[in-house]
Amino acid sequence: MAALVADLDKLSLGDQPASHHQDDPAATNDIDEDELSDTEVVFLPFRFFDLPSEIRLKIYGFVLFSSRRKASARPSGNVGSSSKNKPLAPLSHRLSLFLASRRLHDEAAALFYSVQTFRVFPIQDYSRQPTLSALGSSYRPLIGKIELILGSSWTAPPKSWKISRLGLTQMTGVKIFKIFIQCDPSHPVFEGFRVSNDFYTGFAGELVHQILEQLPNLGHVEFDAWPSVQKNGALMRRLLSEVRTAGQKIHWGPERGWNDWEDDNGRVISKGSGQPDPVTDTDHAGSKEVSLVSC
Repeated sequence: MAALVADLDKLSLGDQPASHHQDDPAATNDIDEDELSDTEVVFLPFRFFDLPSEIRLKIYGFVLFSSRRKASARPSGNVGSSSKNKPLAPLSHRLSLFLASRRLHDEAAALFYSVQTFRVFPIQDYSRQPTLSALGSSYRPLIGKIELILGSSWTAPPKSWKISRLGLTQMTGVKIFKIFIQCDPSHPVFEGFRVSNDFYTGFAGELVHQILEQLPNLGHVEFDAWPSVQKNGALMRRLLSEVRTAGQKIHWGPERGWNDWEDDNGRVISKGSGQPDPVTDTDHAGSKEVSLVSC
């Protein structure tokens, strides 16, 4: 008890005597640096695969795709849905991720190939993205979306456009087949320049027919085009016929603005018959009946 009382008597609420280091900041810094240099820092391994899969996929996306990269203004071209793919991160970043481990490679590759739209064949719009024939066979089942761009080289389609070289039967993950049409050579404006009235229509229809035959798990076909292409033109009628014959669902892309119930002139098409119906168009002046012609 006496020892405790003696210790309490030594306590003071007054300021402590200044240390000789307080007047010398350099000396204080030297001490701090020495103490830090003598401290051994141990970095423990981070258990990355303990993270939920949703967070891992988010991290993969940050590494594989980058919106801040300084690159060409058109690295993915300027035609179709494939031109709107996310900008890729530098190759060194992607390779580092893919080569870290087998499991990391498999998960990152599944994301990388499923979210992008890959072109069936190349066109001349300076796209540096590989087409289907350039992809390894091990990555083909991971692809989720492909796009066929029609209209270029309408007088002499490339001889390299061969479906047999693409390995479509291995693309079990493809659910969306997109068709983008740049122009329809069957239009009268091409008279005198085209090979024949139905040359390119037959060529494009056969391409689509072969692709639909070989894709094993296709979900739907999406059509889009530039404004000059008409839904009731010969090329679109042939392509729509091929898709319907294959029993595939038809969706419409955002650029052309097509839908299931109107033709190119805004006339309503009766369900099932493919024929436009007379409709009542109500405007500010009142209602009027509009007589429609067949598409």
